[in-house]
Amino acid sequence: MRALLLAFGIVLAVAASGCGDSDDAAVDDAAVPKPVSVEEDVLFRVGSNELRGVLTLPASDGPHPAVVITSGSETQSGALQSGVSDAVFVDLANRLADAGFAALRYDTAGVGESEGDAVSGTIQSRRDEAVAALRRIQQHPTILADEVGLWGSSQEAWTIAMAAADHPDDVAFIIPVSGAGISVAEQQVWGIETQSRAAGLGDDDVARATLVGGLLVDWPLSEPSFHTRNLQLVEQLGAGPWQDFFDLVYESPDVSDAESLRRATEILTSIDAKPWAQELFLEELYLPTLRSLEPEQLELARAMAEQSLLVDPREHLTRVRSPVLAFFGEDDIVQPTDRSALLYADYLSEAGNDDVTIVRLPGVGHDIVVTTPGYWDQLEPWLLERSSVDR
Repeated sequence: MRALLLAFGIVLAVAASGCGDSDDAAVDDAAVPKPVSVEEDVLFRVGSNELRGVLTLPASDGPHPAVVITSGSETQSGALQSGVSDAVFVDLANRLADAGFAALRYDTAGVGESEGDAVSGTIQSRRDEAVAALRRIQQHPTILADEVGLWGSSQEAWTIAMAAADHPDDVAFIIPVSGAGISVAEQQVWGIETQSRAAGLGDDDVARATLVGGLLVDWPLSEPSFHTRNLQLVEQLGAGPWQDFFDLVYESPDVSDAESLRRATEILTSIDAKPWAQELFLEELYLPTLRSLEPEQLELARAMAEQSLLVDPREHLTRVRSPVLAFFGEDDIVQPTDRSALLYADYLSEAGNDDVTIVRLPGVGHDIVVTTPGYWDQLEPWLLERSSVDR
């Protein structure tokens, strides 16, 4: 599942320097290196799995407010990024610690030293991990338990909205970054079409990519979302492997799981090297999964995919009452910024939430990090305004 499967994430912890004996007391304080942050390994359980995280603490005495940096999305190579070691997560954790906020980053199930199966994760299981991580550091002696919020980029924006809606007494605030205001299924097809156009493909090639993307979404769904649109595209394009895939998805109800798996793998393999299929990330994401499945696993895999694909942020944002700071890049081609920003505002208004800040960053795409112009300048003061700690 491509969706918003892009995630982020070394912590540069500066060790404290001792001042030596009393003869050193006259040394100018400005010349003495100051610690920026300290780190602690953190373990917490989600179901039967033990997950590992790293808590970055400000060098100053507590208590500290805190941010949980959620993780779990895929890279374009199909691998799940490590929340513990990924440089973007680490940079964010250090910047937060320098501002006086503790930050927990962690490896999702099956990644790094965290137990579990990375392949079987859903957005719902990512929510459970985020809430478990938050509750774990709420117990830390230096953390202000009622001032712990969630940060999530891309796919994880759905995750943290779900967590805040389902666990309002635990989540103090959320910071979604590049999050879609539309469903996972809709975003997936929108992103394929937009990224294909951005890659310079012609209209017919964009149509082919969009059609196959819509079929990849509908294949696991018990009630397809894009049948009408996909039929129009098949009629426009005529015969080809997309027609074969269309027939498999919609017109082969009695085919066995073994045959369905074989035919889908064969069709997708046949188009993998086509220039118009590059934004589908077949070899990186889909084909390795299909090739690893046994026929008896297909039904479960489809059910898990359906669970994530049908996630619609409206169901969650309309129940989020905690403060929200949402960032969008105006040049994002992975999710529709104009529509998403409006939907965020509408849904949070419906929730009766009067502490909502929506930031659109000009000249910025999907990947927003601490060095993105305008991002940290808005994030830090927003956090400080909502902290009870005087600085």
